[in-house]
Amino acid sequence: MRAALLLVLVPSIAAAGTYEIGPGDDLFGRLRMLAPGDEVIVHAGTYTTPGFFEVAWAGTEAAPIVVRGADGERPVIAGTLAQNVIDLSGSYFTLRGFELRGGSHGIRLGSTDHAVLEDLVLHDLGDVGISCNRPGLACAAITIRGCEIFDTGKAGTGEGMYLGCNDGDCAFTDAIVERNYVHDLGGDQGDGIEVKTGATAVTVRDNVIARSRFPGITMYGYTGAGAVNVVERNLVLDAGDNGIQIVGQVRVRNNLVLGSVGNGIHSKASQGLIPDDVEIVHNTVVGAGGACLKTNDWALATTTGQLIANNALYCPAGTAVDLNGGAPAARLSANVGLGASTAADGFFAGRSVEEDFDDVAALDFYPAAAGPLHGTGDPMYATADDFDGCPREEQIDVGIYDRTVAGRAWIVAEGFKPAPTCHGSVGPDAGPEGEPGSGRGGCCDSGARGSGSLVLAIAVLASRRRRRATASTHGRPV
Repeated sequence: MRAALLLVLVPSIAAAGTYEIGPGDDLFGRLRMLAPGDEVIVHAGTYTTPGFFEVAWAGTEAAPIVVRGADGERPVIAGTLAQNVIDLSGSYFTLRGFELRGGSHGIRLGSTDHAVLEDLVLHDLGDVGISCNRPGLACAAITIRGCEIFDTGKAGTGEGMYLGCNDGDCAFTDAIVERNYVHDLGGDQGDGIEVKTGATAVTVRDNVIARSRFPGITMYGYTGAGAVNVVERNLVLDAGDNGIQIVGQVRVRNNLVLGSVGNGIHSKASQGLIPDDVEIVHNTVVGAGGACLKTNDWALATTTGQLIANNALYCPAGTAVDLNGGAPAARLSANVGLGASTAADGFFAGRSVEEDFDDVAALDFYPAAAGPLHGTGDPMYATADDFDGCPREEQIDVGIYDRTVAGRAWIVAEGFKPAPTCHGSVGPDAGPEGEPGSGRGGCCDSGARGSGSLVLAIAVLASRRRRRATASTHGRPV
């Protein structure tokens, strides 16, 4: 009798289950009942939320929860404009392979850790694509990978991603945002990827951001201890403001920024933080409406650790380098380009865009073999890898590429940037302060290169306008 009573009092441990959901099944009821180790496989169809839908998934490291679209299918979760499509929180879970549309935020994270959002298409939204911005609720160890976000801001600010809170009221930390395609954003702001104050150990890499209304990538700073943030190997096209906007505690390296309405890269104080510990190296910026590279507030007395090196900065009709207010403690070395410069040293004039790159009309910004970018970089400040993830050799080139016989690994185009194929380990925990690994490998397929002009290249970029859902790549590489 006593043994029987104990069996009643001690709850049984449910075995992890696999659940197949199709149209007509109660998807949202199932999502409210998940236990560690559960997997939910959802088949094609449209699943309309019951209005406000909030769920917390408590997976574990040993038994994560997985909710995914069935292989080869992309189910649709449709929301209503008055509510977020999904309000989601928890630990150790993966959400993969869905299309989310029609709500306010596509996914709004609450207190969340060790989560993966992958291969999602988010569009036709009242406000933000993916957010972690509930005051007091932190997001840590998050991976956002391979997602397409567009057509946002029908009734709000419209960022592709809004990660963290103003003035550090919530924090987004120890995270990776990689290989996403964020484009054609609306709203009254519409940053591409915005990482707010207080973020530490966040890496934003290998993303393509096109036609954001505000900066393509925004990265604020933090106070106190923490691992620096990294913005690397991204392609930013036709930003309606600055291409990349940062404060400090950040490494900005190997990014290609084309046709920004504002500055290509801009570092300035914001939300009470000043540009300490900021390195801007091996980027290529072409055709910005403002300066290719601009700084503000770098002359503040406490500012330290500022570096601008090995960048290709081509704004021939305007300003290449604008150190607004001065930067007496900054190190500048081996920057090359066209346009005016307020730097006392560390910037050298190129010849022309057509001569210094292989084929700008084809978005080919490989350094010309006999040009001023090839072999003129400062090895002291060289990154281990280049824009393609290929290792830099002893002869350091200026800008995003290390010129090799094999040529570029990826032909630059709109759509998803593929995973680097020529690099070793990279990411927040790959080395001190997120430094990339120095893995070696053969750089891959070369692209056809011919002749062209900056005017034509920027005209091609500017001619691309807002896409609708029918023109979307729907989460698949192009």
